[in-house]
Amino acid sequence: MKWILLVVSMLMPGPLLADPWELVPSETSVVVEVGYLGSSTLKVNFNTISGVIDFDERNPQATDAEITVKAEDLETGLGFLNTLVRSADYLNVKAHDTITFRLTELVQTSKSTADISGDITLLGVTRPITFKAKVFRYGEGKNGFEAGFDLSGQVDRRDFGNETGFPQVAAELPIAIRLLMRPKS
Repeated sequence: MKWILLVVSMLMPGPLLADPWELVPSETSVVVEVGYLGSSTLKVNFNTISGVIDFDERNPQATDAEITVKAEDLETGLGFLNTLVRSADYLNVKAHDTITFRLTELVQTSKSTADISGDITLLGVTRPITFKAKVFRYGEGKNGFEAGFDLSGQVDRRDFGNETGFPQVAAELPIAIRLLMRPKS
């Protein structure tokens, strides 16, 4: 979440509130694409995403934020695949119930884009990751001021100790994140 606020403060003109921000759950999503057999793709949607965002508009670098995804609350569209992805062979949700991201750095690349770096913890292992971010909304929305970002990145599950099914199941997994947030009321 810290990186979202930094993107807002550094990329877009306009007033920002020093108050904490919150995610809009109905318009925030994390989707991971899993390639298999070299020609097919399974989309894994994570349905429960939360964040803690403390933002100081006068000193964005002091912003503190963390995003948490509830690993068990995923959906592939097929019940048996949901069970497989949750199993010890892949996400091992009984031992690792969350996936977290903590911002470490933001580098502005244009007025509406940035490189967002941080640490992702998956399967109990923490590794650095960088997302490409693009602003899709900044201003008044249907429920007040809103800021929205599309992020894209990729993890290699082998970096987190998971090689199950490789090479039939891809190791490099593209991630698409859509975040919409607003100042807490």
